[in-house]
Amino acid sequence: MEKGRLRRRGKLAGTRQAGQITSKHRPIWRLPAKASRPKNEGSIDMRATIKLGDTGDDVKRIQRVFARDKVLGPDDVDGVFGPRTEQAVKDFQQSNGLTVDGIVGPITWSHVHPYREASPTLQAGSTGPVVAKLQGVLKTGFGYSGAIDGIFGPVTEAVVRQYQTNSGLPVTGIMDERTWLAPAGAAGATLESLSGLIL
Repeated sequence: MEKGRLRRRGKLAGTRQAGQITSKHRPIWRLPAKASRPKNEGSIDMRATIKLGDTGDDVKRIQRVFARDKVLGPDDVDGVFGPRTEQAVKDFQQSNGLTVDGIVGPITWSHVHPYREASPTLQAGSTGPVVAKLQGVLKTGFGYSGAIDGIFGPVTEAVVRQYQTNSGLPVTGIMDERTWLAPAGAAGATLESLSGLIL
């Protein structure tokens, strides 16, 4: 029987069909609607089973997990399940006592905690608290001398460009996923982790 409580809607017994128990005349039991879970709460809902050769957002999700753990580099978060991703999956499975097959199915997904989607892309004109967090980090040894005002202006962009140059990234002045995930100091820190954007 499916998870969840049954609500009684009559006295007759019957058989369950398509999410409810029915009698010959009318439904008697109904399964309550599944409660929706807030997005980004730190666990991964059921994702597709992915393996070598697959592409897409779910591949990026598992690659992002490994990039945050420094198993893969920022350039490996490309949405293509290649040999490096497969090896990272196998290593993860082995270290968690799972079947080592390089396939990310329900059991492997269930061991991936915590999880967060990609940090937002920031560029000239972006505003808000994430920009302010970034500016606060850039002020601590990355050459930013402007105000922590939550406005991604020319000074913030110039420091991001310098950071990208120093990290060997394409110099765009845009805080994209590769820039958030690039190493930013000791102990595997990144601008993403230093800004407090990882659970």
